[in-house]
Formats: sequence, C-alpha cells, structure tokens
Amino acid sequence: MAFSFLRGNKPSLLQTGPGGQSRSHVLDRPEMSIGRASNADIVVDDPFLAPIHARIEKQSDGGFIIRRMGLNPIMLRGEALLQTASLKAGDSFRLGKDVEFQFVVKATAKEAPKKEASKTGDDKPKKPLLKQPAFLAGMGLAYLAIVGIIGYVILSDSGSTEGGPTAERINAEAARIPTCIKNARRMRQVSEASFNGAVGGRVGRDGDATYAALSLAAEPSDEAALVKAAEPIIEAYKRTALAALASENRGNNTLAQTLYQQTYDLVPDINCPAARFALQRRAAVKPPARR
Repeated sequence: MAFSFLRGNKPSLLQTGPGGQSRSHVLDRPEMSIGRASNADIVVDDPFLAPIHARIEKQSDGGFIIRRMGLNPIMLRGEALLQTASLKAGDSFRLGKDVEFQFVVKATAKEAPKKEASKTGDDKPKKPLLKQPAFLAGMGLAYLAIVGIIGYVILSDSGSTEGGPTAERINAEAARIPTCIKNARRMRQVSEASFNGAVGGRVGRDGDATYAALSLAAEPSDEAALVKAAEPIIEAYKRTALAALASENRGNNTLAQTLYQQTYDLVPDINCPAARFALQRRAAVKPPARR
C-alpha cells in the first residue's frame, strides 16, 4: 500500500498515440529512454521514431530534462528542441508523426496550500512582457530553433525527388545510400550516442555488407570504393522497394506494407532520405485501424 502511494505521486508521462491509444509511464528511474527499439524503457510502435529517439533524465535537484538523441526531431511546447530542455508540469512534447507525451506532476497535500498562499501574496506589479529577461531569452531560443529547423530541412532533403512513389524516385533514393553511410560515419565521430540513436540494424555475420557494418567501418573511404561496397545494399533496396510499389499499385496494401518495412530494414537510418521514404510509404499503405 505504501509503495503504491509513493509510486502514484511520482512524476509521469501521459502518452497519446500512435493510433489514438493512451498510456501512462511513471518516471521512477534516473534515466528513461523513448523509442521504437525493444530495449527502450518506453517502447513506441511507430516507424517514424528512431530506435532511441529521446531520453528523460532526472537531475540532482529532483527536476527532469528531455534530451534529443541524434538529429531526431522533437517538438516541445510547440517549438523544435535543439538538444536538452527542462520539463515543467503540464509540458507537452511530440515525437514522430502523431505521438505526444505530457509531463504530469501530482502536487502533494502539503504543497497545495503553499501555492494558494503564493498566489494571494503576489501583488507586486510585473514588468512589461518585452522587458522580462525570461521572455527575451525565450524569443532568442525560438529564433535559433527556427533557424535550426530550416537548416535541417535543407541539409536532409536537398536534392530529394518530390512527389509520389515511382521507379525513378526509388532509383534516386537508392543512389544516395553511400552518402547516407558517409553522414552516419561523421555522426559517429561527433557522438556515439547520437549514432546509436539514429542507426539500427545489425552488423551481420561472415563479413556481410550491411548498412550498419559499413557505417561502423572507417574503410572504404574512397567514393568509388564505397559505392562498390554498398552496391549489394543498393540493389536489394531497389528490388524490394519496386516490389512494394508494384503491390501498392495492385491494391495489395498488406504485402506492400511488409515489403516497405523490409526496404527500411536494408537502410535502418532515420536520418537517411532513402529510409524515410520507405517509412512514409509504409505508413501510407497501412490499413486503417478497426473501430
């Protein structure tokens, strides 16, 4: 009884989505990861999430922060999260396409009167909004967030072929896979945690040329040699994606969804346009949930 009472008063995350489902997660550990990987503390079955998309960390003062893992997009209080931010009671943040979390803190019986007293005693005149340091700092962060979003879109989607799924689009996405491998290598040099949060998959056995194996290796570094090493992945990506497209055009969405998932599994990197294309098509052909 005592344990359940204490657990019930701990801060928690109220999850909404995907598919309209709702769940509550008690923050009873110093660190809790959120992602679609099976080893995440909070597992979310959403193809638009990275294996480890975000992490909630408890601070020495008892507060909590949210940390973005890699380049995975997170919207906090309606703005793009750059790296970390403190969580306040009632804060909401969005991951992926339609997964939202709300930070919930239950006030104890002793805290409630204090809050009422502070409200009645706070009769001091407040500074104009434009002269408040907190407001000016928030405006600065908002400006940086907007610049960061614009830069991210330009860098990640530059040169991408817009429009629906076509054979030309699939070939164009496949041709950029070596560039994705080079970008993943650079990310690993900057941050191992960011790399692990963005790139999934396995290295393989007997020297198999998998996306993860080439991303972890320093060689080949030569452009032509890297393209040749990635050729089996590129060709498999084309075959699987074209088979998925054919199934989609025939109206066999169940098979198309499976094949698009297999296409993504060949390039399991949430920051790679070829991977995002496969995830977008997988979501597009997903049958509507039954009510």
